[in-house]
Amino acid sequence: MRRIWIVGRRELAGYFDQATAYILLVIFLVTNNFFFFRGVFLIGEASLRPMLDLLPWLLLFFAPAVSMRALAEERNQGTLELVLSQPIEVFEFVLGKFLGAFLFLMVAMGGTLALPLGLSASADLQVGVIVAQYVGAAFLAAGLAAAGLWASSMTKNQVTAFILGVSASFALYLLGMPTVALGLPPTLAEIASNLGILGHVASVSRGVIDLRDVLYFAAVSATFLVLTYSSLMSARLSRAKPGYRRLRLGVVGLVGIAVFAALAGGQLRGRIDLTPGGLYTLSRPAKDLVQGLDDLVTIRVFRSGDLPPQLTTVGRDVDDLLRDFEAAGENLQVISVDPADDPDTESEAGLLGIRPVQFNVYGEDELTVRSGYFGLAVQYAGESEVIPVVTRTSDLEYRLASMIRSLTVTERLTVGVMQGPGDMQLGTEMAIVANRLGREYNVVPFAPDTAVQVVPDTFDVLFSLAGFRQTMPLGPAEADLIGDFLDRGGNVMLMRSSAQVDQQTMFGGSVADVALDSLLLSRGLGVVPSLAFDLQSNERVAIGRGGLGAVAVGYPLWPLGQPLGEHVVTEGVASVPMRWSSPLLIETDSSLVTPFLGTTDAGGRLQLPASADALQDWETLATPEDLVAEALVIGYSDPGGGRLVLGGSSAFISDEVVQTSITGGAGVLFFQNLVDWLMQDEDLISIRSKERAPPRMVWSSDGARNAVRYANLVGVPLLFVVFGVWRVARRRRLERTPWRAGGWVR
Repeated sequence: MRRIWIVGRRELAGYFDQATAYILLVIFLVTNNFFFFRGVFLIGEASLRPMLDLLPWLLLFFAPAVSMRALAEERNQGTLELVLSQPIEVFEFVLGKFLGAFLFLMVAMGGTLALPLGLSASADLQVGVIVAQYVGAAFLAAGLAAAGLWASSMTKNQVTAFILGVSASFALYLLGMPTVALGLPPTLAEIASNLGILGHVASVSRGVIDLRDVLYFAAVSATFLVLTYSSLMSARLSRAKPGYRRLRLGVVGLVGIAVFAALAGGQLRGRIDLTPGGLYTLSRPAKDLVQGLDDLVTIRVFRSGDLPPQLTTVGRDVDDLLRDFEAAGENLQVISVDPADDPDTESEAGLLGIRPVQFNVYGEDELTVRSGYFGLAVQYAGESEVIPVVTRTSDLEYRLASMIRSLTVTERLTVGVMQGPGDMQLGTEMAIVANRLGREYNVVPFAPDTAVQVVPDTFDVLFSLAGFRQTMPLGPAEADLIGDFLDRGGNVMLMRSSAQVDQQTMFGGSVADVALDSLLLSRGLGVVPSLAFDLQSNERVAIGRGGLGAVAVGYPLWPLGQPLGEHVVTEGVASVPMRWSSPLLIETDSSLVTPFLGTTDAGGRLQLPASADALQDWETLATPEDLVAEALVIGYSDPGGGRLVLGGSSAFISDEVVQTSITGGAGVLFFQNLVDWLMQDEDLISIRSKERAPPRMVWSSDGARNAVRYANLVGVPLLFVVFGVWRVARRRRLERTPWRAGGWVR
């Protein structure tokens, strides 16, 4: 190990003694950071995903450029034999050269650490995911460095070594691409996909360090290092000698073992899940659900054997999750079948509503469309719940758990939805969330009138959700019903605004709601007749400007609500669209109130009447002293035993917002969590909330955002330039300084 480290250290120092190394570093960092900021500011999420999407293609050229001189230069200068005549084994020399190139690539990756550090100023980062992504980048760099080292051992010319290294690396990229795998028979396509490097990079980049991926990258690195060793030893041995034949046989055997390990690794299990909440690990509530089954539950997977390569990663995740489910309890079994093998199985899939999906397959000089199955059914006591097509796994655990629970729990809780004149309508305005609720609860419309004196005792939760586009006051009779239901220990979700925006004139006014005020003030709560705004966290709207086309501008009156503290309801919720929301008034015992959602510290109240135009100068409407975080959604524990969820807007529940807002999905997740909190059933929340999107970026100012951008685009590369100028100049100065016994002559 000591000799390997000595060679590696000298190799690394040799890189930093040449100006070429700093040129490569600056090109790599500037290119990476430039495209990263173009992508990350566009999507608005505090994630390294834009960098990870580009990184394999940057390293495709950068890694061979770094390692092309490692052995080619030694061959060209005739120093290779001199070095190998020293007391060092060839394999130690190869490993030392590899270590030097790998460490230089890690220095380059270290220059990108300023990216997550900068993003941390705008959001709470998913640290575990970022750690896994850098581990994946290190795995990729190791494999490509080994490939580049092998290319360098094959020639004296560095340019030739670079081209050969890029070609060898690109071959690994090609193996995992659909354009290659789709043209192969199913068995060969699966082998090619497993040997392709991009799929394994994508797997680790999710935040999961899987034993199969670790074994694959180790096999790739070992293969090229063995080939490098063979190349150096072949030059020293006569081809007529038995030693040469033994070398060739040994190399073939070792490479075969490495390839077999990369392929057979797919059967191994073991992973470190660094995602928040363990997204790819079966949660404790799901395990408890399976362990508590009193009769057999069967999960039948209908999957064709020739699925397209783009579903390879999804298929692997599905297999892992189903194995975890099966191992969690004795009364759950998983059966996987291919409908193409049995007409009865195909008929069964059709009866369950699982239909074949179409995908493209490249044959011999032709493009054909084939059909395949990839769905599953959860079966219990003669009943079934079905997922017709599995296209994602981010929420598969929750969907399976909710299906199992729906089939095995005999008594379902009931949600009553008030359907008065000003209420959001189930079938037209909130069909998406109503459909989600219907999977777990009985959803019953409730139309209050003069004949109705009380909310039915069969209701576990009562909704009163005002229409999003048009706000109408709460009727006195409805308010009395809600108040009586709360007093009897019922649970209520009340989403109503005390403001109205005319969308023709874009002018906002307050809505007098005496009944609502009376209902809430008796509990020390209220909905303020104003509009909440947020200058930092808000949605962007497209505004037409004459012949210049539409431009996207931030609209503070459409705030993206942020979680107020840590709570199971907001776990996994990044931001929620709260369009034209009223802020909430809290004047009761704080121990009874749980703030769920609010604005950032750059929020406030727009007093009404006032203009709601998106193009007005929002910075002048509120001084820094007026800015304060406003509560938008809260939970209230009534002394009578019931729970109340109060919100200043029902926007995030409406179909329109769910379908058009960039965070509409988070709104649906938040809504479902609120319902489960009202039901006092938090197990499903902990499973559902594992579907996590990266947090949204919220910058304190444009100056802070630009400071992070240019510190990475200019500052970090400039540091390498300054260090390079100093080190190279020092090196040249020492080269011109004569040496005498006792040290350098100054």
